[in-house]
Amino acid sequence: MTFVARNPGRMHHELVQAIRDASGDPDAQVGGYLKVLMDRFGLIERKLPVFAKPEAKRSRYYVTDNFLRSWLAALANPVSAIAFRPIEELVDEADQRLADVEGSSLEKLVGQLYEERSRKRIGDFPITHRVQGFWAKADTEIDLVAVNEQIETIRFGSCKRSPAKLISDVNHFKRHVGRFLQTMPKYQAWSQQFVGVSTVLDADHRAILTRHDIIPQDLNDLTRDLG
Repeated sequence: MTFVARNPGRMHHELVQAIRDASGDPDAQVGGYLKVLMDRFGLIERKLPVFAKPEAKRSRYYVTDNFLRSWLAALANPVSAIAFRPIEELVDEADQRLADVEGSSLEKLVGQLYEERSRKRIGDFPITHRVQGFWAKADTEIDLVAVNEQIETIRFGSCKRSPAKLISDVNHFKRHVGRFLQTMPKYQAWSQQFVGVSTVLDADHRAILTRHDIIPQDLNDLTRDLG
């Protein structure tokens, strides 16, 4: 659990190796353990890249509960060290770790907001397919892929907690999309949109993204009119 919380999005073979390293048992198995955590307790979720078949071997694993993930990934170690480390150091450490946790959680939140806005017919992009991310072996990763099959339009999203990081990643993001389109030629003929999402975007951030043909959106935009 702790490994998954601190390393969200790890694949099955990475979990197996981490448990074997921690236990010292080179033959340790995690299949039954994961099944219990997913099916019985709902603490772990398995995700596949968009358009992947259910049996695909590119699944990634995440801790489902935000509080539990934050505790295991960011707070448990600093709290346990209160008796022998300066409080200021522990607060800084916890703050940095929480920033990392929030970054990975933003993608999930944005996908949920897209789906909810589409369901209520208040979004700027009605979807016909569950919003998911995409990843592949060739160092290709896209935070958000939204599809409208009726008008043959696909939207690619980059989600970053830091607006500065979102902007600095623009060219990298578009290269990832280019590799996606090479592996998914069906969508080369579709209308393609780009969106950059962060927690808060000011006028300067929005102007820069717009100049790169990227639609700027922040959480204020995505929660507006939800009621």
